[in-house]
This record gives sequence, C-alpha cells and structure tokens, in this order.
Amino acid sequence: MTTENGKANDRISVSDLARRCFSAYELKDRQMIEDLLSDDFTFTSPLDDRIDRTEYFKRCWPNSETISTFQIEKLFENGNEAFVRYECETKAGKKFRNTEWFRFEEGKLKEVQVYFGEETQSVDEEKKSEPAISTIIDERVQAVRDKNVNALLSNYAPNILSFDVINPLHRIGVDMIRERVERWLSSFQSSIDCEIQDLNITTSENVAFCHYLYRVNGTLTDGGRVEMWVRATVCFDKIDGKWTIVHEHQSVPFDPETGKASINLKP
Repeated sequence: MTTENGKANDRISVSDLARRCFSAYELKDRQMIEDLLSDDFTFTSPLDDRIDRTEYFKRCWPNSETISTFQIEKLFENGNEAFVRYECETKAGKKFRNTEWFRFEEGKLKEVQVYFGEETQSVDEEKKSEPAISTIIDERVQAVRDKNVNALLSNYAPNILSFDVINPLHRIGVDMIRERVERWLSSFQSSIDCEIQDLNITTSENVAFCHYLYRVNGTLTDGGRVEMWVRATVCFDKIDGKWTIVHEHQSVPFDPETGKASINLKP
C-alpha cells in the first residue's frame, strides 16, 4: 500500500502508523483503517478476546461515530511495536483514558491489545457542576422569598416527580406542581423568610443530587404564623446541557407516639 505522497507503508514509522489508526476514527474514515489492517488482524480488549478483522468491524468500528477526538499523551515505539496512552473525548463530552499496544508487520497492523482506563472528566466536571447546582438552589430560595412562581419552577423538567410534605403521595408534572406552589405562596400575607442549611451536593457527568434543610417563616393570610424546618432532596439530569430538576422530595419527621408531624424541630 502507498500513501498519498507515494511512500510505502513500511517506510513510515510505527509511531506514525499508530497515529493513523486514531486519525481514522476521528475522521470516520473506514477505508483508512481497512488499508492499515492485515488480513489476519486480531483485536483484544477486556470485552473482546482476539477477535478477527471481520468481527472487529462489526463490534468496534461503529464506535467511531461516537468519538470526537483523541489526545495522545504518551507514545513509545520499540521495533515493530508501539504503546500509546491517550485520552478520548466522545461527542457527548465524556472523557476517558486507555492504553493500547500495537504490533505491525511490513506496514500492516497485525494486532492490538487495549487496556481500559478510567473516566478523566469526573473530577473536573464535579468542580464545574457544584457551583451551578448551588446557584439553582440559591435562586429557588430567593424565588420563595419573592413568592415568584415562575422563577421557582424555571428549572423543573416537564415530567418532574415530586414527593411533598402534604397529600397526595406524589405529584407528576410541572402543571400539578404549579398549582400546589401557587396555593402555598398565596397563603402568605407578604414575603416569606426562607433560608437553607447543610447543603450537600453530589455530581457526575449527567446526573446530580443535593440535600439540605430549609426553614420557612411567615404570616399566613388568616393571621397565623408558620415557622418550620423541612428536609429536602433535589435530583437533577443534565438535559440539553442544562441542569434540570427531575425529582424532589420534601419531608418532616413524625412522632410515632402521637402520629403527628414534628414541625417544631430545629437543626
């Protein structure tokens, strides 16, 4: 086989041949990878036990459609072999690190062994996502203080599932929750004093949750006073790049001796 500049593959360094394999995946160029593989090519990974060329194209090549880029971090060449450590980023933004061993003969790739590594984006994403989640919670608190229904519901998924402190057992959908929120906020004479405590946030690439305690304090339209602490858990999915609330759970403990809610507890 010859290259575009007319040089034979066996004149190209093993390192450059290995790089071409990664380029083929980035470019989605099946012909490029077909030209590189020998007829008796074998591929091994934790999921594949020396599969042949035909099976490789069935199992592995379709993954090229999900890949965005490779960042080669280390490449060692020894004779007709090469070791490559790289970070791969998918079109979905996921990043992971693998190591691969290549063996070439006469300019053709005879064998590949892949050693799976770990996701490399998790820690960085957590650092970026936690402030975003914290901001959403802060905005929710301010929305309660301002009795702003639209602001309070602005990060809800259309099919959100809510477990509330009052009946029924659950509410599904933002329309049901809007009705509940409108009734609750309008039951106060003026603004509501609201604060949170002990906010704890956990995030991954596309899923996050947090839990905290919050206090509401205000005067009802009938003149009664409300001051109570509530437990809250909020769950998020990243939908179209935006953290969206898909589930929330609010509760207070109850006294098993009286069967009544313990609304006077304080942290």
